Amino acid sequence: MKVDRKELKAQAKAAMRQAKPSPYWVVLLLTVITAVLTVLGMSLNGTLEAYRAMYAAALEGQAVVVEPRAAGGVLGWILQLALEVMSAELTVGLAVYTLRVWRREKAGCGDLFDGFGVFFRSIWIQLLPSLFVTLWSLLYVMPVTALIVMTGQSWWMVAGLPLLIPAVAASYSYRQAVYIMLDNPGMNCFQCVALSRAVMQGRRWELFVLDLSFLGWVFLSVVLPLVGLLLAVWVSAYMHISMAGYYEKVMGEFMALHAPPMEPPAA
Repeated sequence: MKVDRKELKAQAKAAMRQAKPSPYWVVLLLTVITAVLTVLGMSLNGTLEAYRAMYAAALEGQAVVVEPRAAGGVLGWILQLALEVMSAELTVGLAVYTLRVWRREKAGCGDLFDGFGVFFRSIWIQLLPSLFVTLWSLLYVMPVTALIVMTGQSWWMVAGLPLLIPAVAASYSYRQAVYIMLDNPGMNCFQCVALSRAVMQGRRWELFVLDLSFLGWVFLSVVLPLVGLLLAVWVSAYMHISMAGYYEKVMGEFMALHAPPMEPPAA
C-alpha cells in the first residue's frame, strides 16, 4: 500500500508543533556544530587557506588556482578522521531525535549525541551502504573512464549518466538501515542493511518522489535573501521528521505482511 504523502507531511508538521523544545532549535544547534566541524576540517586539509588565497587574488582582479595543502602531517590526518567520525555519529543522533519526535516521545538536544552510545555500530551502519553504492557506481566509472581514455572525448561523462541509475537505486534501498539499527539492537549491521533492502523493495520510486516534494522548500531557502538560512534549518527538520515517519509507516506495513501467522489458542 502506498504511503499517503500529504498525510505523512501533515503528521510531520503536527509532530514538530507538539515537540518541546522545538525541532527548529535542535536542528539549528546541529547545523552550528556541523558548520564548526566543516570549517575545522577545511582548515586541516588546506582548503580554507586555498579559498582565502583565491578570494584575495580575485579582489585584485586575478584568476588563480591554489592547490590545498594539508597541514599537520599524520596528526592532521588523524584529526580529520576524528572530525568525520563525529559527523557520522551526529547523523545517527539526528535519526534518534527525529524518530522520538515522530513517536511523540520525550526528545531534546541530548539525543543528537546518542550515536556515540553505539559508536562502532553507528559508523559501520553508514559505511556498509556507502561501500555497496560505491561498488554499484563502478558500472558508470569503469566504462566511462575507458571510453574517455580511448576516444579522448569528455562528453562520455554525460552520455553515461544512465549507468548511475543502479547506484542511485541502491542508495534508496539502504535508506532505512540506520532506523532499523536503532530499533533492533540485537541485529548486526549486515542484517539491518539486508532488511532495509527488503523493506524498500518496490518502494524506491515512492521515496524518490517524497524527496522531490521538498524541492520547492529547498529552492525557497536558497533564493530568499536573509531568511534563507533560517528557512533551510526549518526545512531540514521538516524533511528528517517526515523521513522518520516514512520509515515508521513502511516498516509497520512490512512487518504486518511478513509476521508469522498466529496459532489459535489450545482448546
